[in-house]
Amino acid sequence: MLLGGIDEAGRGSVIGPLVIAGISFDSTGIESIRNEGITDSKKLTVQKRETMYTKILQSAVSVFVCRINPMTIDKYVSHKKLNVLESRFMTITADNISADKIIIDACDVKPDRFKQSILKNLTNKSVKIYCFHKADADNLIVSAASIIAKVTRDREIKKIEDILCKKIGSGYPSDPSTKLFLRNHLFNNETKEHIRFSWSPVKNLMNECAQTKLF
Repeated sequence: MLLGGIDEAGRGSVIGPLVIAGISFDSTGIESIRNEGITDSKKLTVQKRETMYTKILQSAVSVFVCRINPMTIDKYVSHKKLNVLESRFMTITADNISADKIIIDACDVKPDRFKQSILKNLTNKSVKIYCFHKADADNLIVSAASIIAKVTRDREIKKIEDILCKKIGSGYPSDPSTKLFLRNHLFNNETKEHIRFSWSPVKNLMNECAQTKLF
């Protein structure tokens, strides 16, 4: 029996990709990570996540990661279909890991509705799909997937910083470094591909800048 988990990182960010990660383990792999303190990635330090990331990859049977760029995210958000986007890429992820059962951290307020949206397009009809809220905190395998997603996204943010030679922080709208980056570089051509312009904080800043220019 191969057990899989799927989770995302970066859903609420205004900069950088949304990352969806899927992972599966056999019974030996599960036992090898059971006592490593693996939990929801948001509850772990950067150093702890990096350490666990390596251990998880060493113990997994299969891993699959999707990186969804801001332009694609904006297209779905503009039509109020962010959950559809996640469903689509979580389905792709489920079809690309080896698992008999897969537990998914559901983003929809109705987990069963989210489950049905995945089952509808799933190629591998033999796999059993389960969708729950807070699965990243309550299930070991989904927690492992959340760590893979979070570390991958953190590394993508670091790549963007290296490309732009600018500090952008975590990419989340509450981060002071991210706020400062947006305020100073929102309209620079080289930064546009990394920003989610459909997000309210970015829209508000654009409106503020437009109002400033009027006076």
